[in-house]
Amino acid sequence: MKGSFTPLSYNSPPLEEQLPLEMQLLAALPPEWLTSCWTAQAGTLQQLLQRLLQSSPQELQPEGPQQWLGLVLGLAAAGQPELADGLLLELDGGQPQLALVPDRWGLWPATGVPGPLASVVQRWLAWRHGESAEAVPGLLSLWRQQLAALQEPEGWRWLVQPQALALLSLLLAPAGAGDQLREELEPPMVQAVGEAVLERHPQEALLFWSGINQRCPSWDFARLKTADLCLASGQWPRSAAVLAAATEGQRLNPWLHDIGARLAMAQGRPADALRCWETAIAAASGDGELVELLRQRRREAEWEVELGGGATVLTGPSGDADLDRFAARLEEVAQRFGVVLSQKSEVLDGEDLDPEGFRAFLDQASGRLALAG
Repeated sequence: MKGSFTPLSYNSPPLEEQLPLEMQLLAALPPEWLTSCWTAQAGTLQQLLQRLLQSSPQELQPEGPQQWLGLVLGLAAAGQPELADGLLLELDGGQPQLALVPDRWGLWPATGVPGPLASVVQRWLAWRHGESAEAVPGLLSLWRQQLAALQEPEGWRWLVQPQALALLSLLLAPAGAGDQLREELEPPMVQAVGEAVLERHPQEALLFWSGINQRCPSWDFARLKTADLCLASGQWPRSAAVLAAATEGQRLNPWLHDIGARLAMAQGRPADALRCWETAIAAASGDGELVELLRQRRREAEWEVELGGGATVLTGPSGDADLDRFAARLEEVAQRFGVVLSQKSEVLDGEDLDPEGFRAFLDQASGRLALAG
């Protein structure tokens, strides 16, 4: 494919020789491009592409192939392989002496000797098409060099920098890469961007874990934290979408249903919330502490509905056998003697709740039941 090119309309910084060439090429791109590659925002990518390339065709400057190939890698890392392939073929057609595209069938006349840029392409294609991650040794080596720093109290900050996001984008771009590299990547990530960071820096944590969840849908921690952080930040539709995309195995995780329950409560769907907690309690059987936590959250939700003046929303068992037996007995006795437990009391009318009045109402109701025998 023959053609001419437009040079990139920004000044690339000098390449850092201590970095793998793939990362040198990506590091030459503007930081906002690298972040957009991580978040995989298609509209933003297209806008940046148009801004980076001049509109009038002209011959590439000496640094042009490096800039162009960095753009190819950036698109590939962002999950845009077709667009990346198109740009690569255009570059190869206009600069055949670089021998970027491998001649697998010996159909093209020899026009050049493969150099460092061609080696980058060959390594990337090997990794993309299912070879071991050792096909990109420089990228793995760069990750391993950072492991000690990640254990420092502020080591997590490196992971949300544009160049680190670009590195992870490349490592995790091929289909199945997350499963192949999970044992090596996930534990230090969870340790670095764990609960403390989630609490103190939720925006940065969401940027990181949402990108991981996009690339590694089978990673439980990434999905749970992405859904939970979206819920906490008010991004309810996004949280719901993350939960809905859970794998079959992840649907056995009680925390997934706990998040679904809290999302339903936030959206004013208490009946759905209680059903989610029932599922969570069933999934957590065998973990006594977790079961009790989930039961407590379910009870608090029930009281919240009652105190808010809504109709009783108890549906199905609570997961607490003693509580269920008591509730059934209470309802049976109430029906026998005409005590309507779910009736809205006058003390709940109006905008302001009278806690003392509500307590008196409960005392009176329980007293009537006691007197009824």
